[in-house]
Amino acid sequence: MPVWLGRFGDDIWPFIETTSPLYTGPASSSFVWRDYVDGKGATLRHPSSFSKTTYEYCLTDAIVADLKISAVIHGYFPQLIKHARARKEQLDPKTVRGRIDELAKFLSMVINEGKRRLHIQITRLSDIPFALLKETIPQYPGRSEHLRRALKLISDPMVQRNLSAPLQWGLLDIEKSSIAWGESKYEGGIPTLPDAQFLFLLNYCKHAMTRFKSAAALVIHDKECQSLASSITLPESETLASAMTEYYDFVEKGKSQRFRRKHRIPLTVVNDIISEGHLASLLLILLFTGMRATETHFLMRDCLTFEHGYWFLVSKQVKHRPKDVPICEGWLAVDLTRDAYDVLMFITEQTGNPYLFSSSVPGKAETGFGYRGSALNTKFERWLARIDVDGLFIDWTFSVHQCRETLVAQLANQEVGLPFISMQLKHFHSQFNAMPNEVTAGYGNYRQQLMTSVTTRIAEARETALLDLFGEDAKFAGGGGAAHKARIDTFFAGLGLFGNEREQYIKDMAKRGVKLMPTSIGACGRNFAIPNAEVPPCYGDYQCDPECPSHVITQRAAQVLTMRREHAHGEAERETNPGYKTIWLGLVQTLDKHIATLDLETVDD
Repeated sequence: MPVWLGRFGDDIWPFIETTSPLYTGPASSSFVWRDYVDGKGATLRHPSSFSKTTYEYCLTDAIVADLKISAVIHGYFPQLIKHARARKEQLDPKTVRGRIDELAKFLSMVINEGKRRLHIQITRLSDIPFALLKETIPQYPGRSEHLRRALKLISDPMVQRNLSAPLQWGLLDIEKSSIAWGESKYEGGIPTLPDAQFLFLLNYCKHAMTRFKSAAALVIHDKECQSLASSITLPESETLASAMTEYYDFVEKGKSQRFRRKHRIPLTVVNDIISEGHLASLLLILLFTGMRATETHFLMRDCLTFEHGYWFLVSKQVKHRPKDVPICEGWLAVDLTRDAYDVLMFITEQTGNPYLFSSSVPGKAETGFGYRGSALNTKFERWLARIDVDGLFIDWTFSVHQCRETLVAQLANQEVGLPFISMQLKHFHSQFNAMPNEVTAGYGNYRQQLMTSVTTRIAEARETALLDLFGEDAKFAGGGGAAHKARIDTFFAGLGLFGNEREQYIKDMAKRGVKLMPTSIGACGRNFAIPNAEVPPCYGDYQCDPECPSHVITQRAAQVLTMRREHAHGEAERETNPGYKTIWLGLVQTLDKHIATLDLETVDD
């Protein structure tokens, strides 16, 4: 009997074709039934299967045979199962395997508990007393809601009728309130990249990508990167652009000396430009599209399209969708994303790989495939360990999904008026919210998903924004920083609110929807509600003067302040006109004053 890509009597049931971009290896793309008897990794002998095992598996052949029946009913006939959450004709086999894995872990615990406490040998599901099952449930270290769903599956009347023998309990027993299910602890979800990490990566990636495009003589779309290109130091070679193109021919043939004679630069220099530009471009696309890792698997060459006045990267959504849906969904691409796309197009043209998210290394063994499974996470973690000279990512575990969560969090910050910490984010935010109906009709699912996530984070972001601006221990810079500090401290002292009471009052302000007037690196403290007040010329502008008496720079915006100081200092060093040099140095002194107010370290001159 065929079951997905295997047969019912086989020990391994593959469910993803080896040619699919979603294929992640024989162990993770299959049901490996013997592993539930002999232990994880025993069948295929993959090293990572042993190293990642945290549970002991000790099922019997008879129990595995019953689990196979449960898997077939759950996957192919989910509508026959009572109280089934899904009403699809068939379930994703990955979902089914998750339920079976949960059962295998728990039933192995039950077998061991039976031996230890009751001195009984359990060889079939029908041998398990309900009392033993009930007593083992609180000991299960996994998530209780997952275990409950798995036990409901095996206890369902339709499933039980097809097992080798009736169980000693039924579905009603599993639903009894007397069972002590373990508490499901909220782990806090996937952490977002803090501002310091986000800004560091954004700055590094823009430099690496701009260096690549300048070296390859590619057009730069993003305005900030266009300005950055003038300060990028490139190796001296009259044939640098052709060296970038010919790099792959020379490196595959091992002719580094010939390459150096022809282009007057070492092969390793071009290798560094390509590898850094490649990783930077991958990360920029992740940070500014919010794609899941599985959705990057379907980014092919020439996937950039222009529709209704917007640029989109076309791929397809994988989660909660049939795997055979066409590649027809778009992710908004701002200018910086288009620049990153150009870099990946250049590289994949040289490697001959049709997948945009693929290795930049020539002659890779898996030619014709993109990155699979956790390969991207591993690659980025190694890269971060190398470029993180300030220790921002020490003890930090990076994952691709953090990029999606970070985009959502930053969009939520924009909604509540926090500073725009990057021009690209501002562009994404304004374009994303301004999409006309004809665009959202085609790409509404992606937009709706992100906006739903943004909405859930806005309350948290609003609290953070107001605590930054009204907190008891907050520090401020800017022309209006000192006056703002005195004003808010007087206000809260007049109310008799200090410590936790003051913090709670600020959180209540967030719930009432108190809004802020954001600036490029802070907030405006001017009271625009006074009827006869003259509207300043900077009203609504995101380029206001930090010395303005209404400008309040919070500590959260200080990262941008430091980056602007470094940029101004670099411009002063490069400037040859004495008059312009004086202006840049004056800006450095002004920014130094504000940085000192916030107790931040500056770079040495």
